[in-house]
Amino acid sequence: MDILENVTVIIPAHNRPERLQRLLDYYRGTGLRVIVPDSSDALFTGRMDPEQVVYLHRPGLHFLLKIREILPMISTRYVFYCADDDFIVPEAVCEIAEFLDRNPSYSCAQGHYLTFTPCGDGVRFTPRYIRSFDSYVDGDSAVERLTGQFGMYASVLYGVVRTDAFIRTYQYCFDSKGEPRFRNLYLAEEFFHNSMLIHGCYATLPCFYSAREQIRNSAAQITVPSSVIKNSPEYRPEFDGFVRGLTLLLSECAGMPESESEALIRRVVSAPADKPSVLFKRRVNAFLDRHPLLGWASRLSVWRYHQKGLKAVRGLQSYPCTFSTPATEAIVRAVRSGGNGKNGC
Repeated sequence: MDILENVTVIIPAHNRPERLQRLLDYYRGTGLRVIVPDSSDALFTGRMDPEQVVYLHRPGLHFLLKIREILPMISTRYVFYCADDDFIVPEAVCEIAEFLDRNPSYSCAQGHYLTFTPCGDGVRFTPRYIRSFDSYVDGDSAVERLTGQFGMYASVLYGVVRTDAFIRTYQYCFDSKGEPRFRNLYLAEEFFHNSMLIHGCYATLPCFYSAREQIRNSAAQITVPSSVIKNSPEYRPEFDGFVRGLTLLLSECAGMPESESEALIRRVVSAPADKPSVLFKRRVNAFLDRHPLLGWASRLSVWRYHQKGLKAVRGLQSYPCTFSTPATEAIVRAVRSGGNGKNGC
């Protein structure tokens, strides 16, 4: 997999040293270049290969600020994020990098996702993001791509992307004084997503790409939702900064007047990311999660979702939930060796 020497994985670590160690061990010997911007309170003192890993300890530094600091360190053709509680499969990264080599009009691509849960000495896998398992956004212009994603949102934050588009994206996250235009992590993810569509086309390839661990009190669960940011006067300056960054990027890339770019960006980011039926189900599940006495209903809902997902992906080799593959076996070994197999199913 020589092509992996042209790929960098960024692991934005924060106060989970055991997960970081697990992931560093998983990527050892793959050929991938690894950069770890770590905002943890304590310095990481675990095992690292100094020839493969660049480690920066910046306690308490905001996500956007620590990413800006590592931009000059990315020297490969492609780059991707991997959260420290996830696994992104090197063989899939190789396949996607080759796809991007063959298709210069595409700025990013990814594959299929699973959720994993440590269960005693094993790991249970279930399908994830099955509504977008065959998504393509391939319009000829940035405007076509931005408007062509309505109702089929599939975040590309963890996809493999071209490094020039990655670096340019984060340059527009800061104002002329070098201050972040926004700080909300959901807005940062949405900014990245829309920026990639401005830069080029997007594809989901039929390969097992990533396994994501569900962890309570993760950053995603304690961050103010973007829907609140967009509709609350309290957060108006932050949302306007988010819109401003995308407006300037679109104006430059598409050659549009700023007024037209801003109108389009506001229309795009104000549109529902999902169909009304999906949004309704999410609101119901959120309500159930907030009420302990309804825990049984929440668990039933999760079980039904998993069963529906397993039925939908039955027979697909890119969703190895009920059968073993070398990729899932490698993840199971990593979870076991990392000492995170004590959770219940």
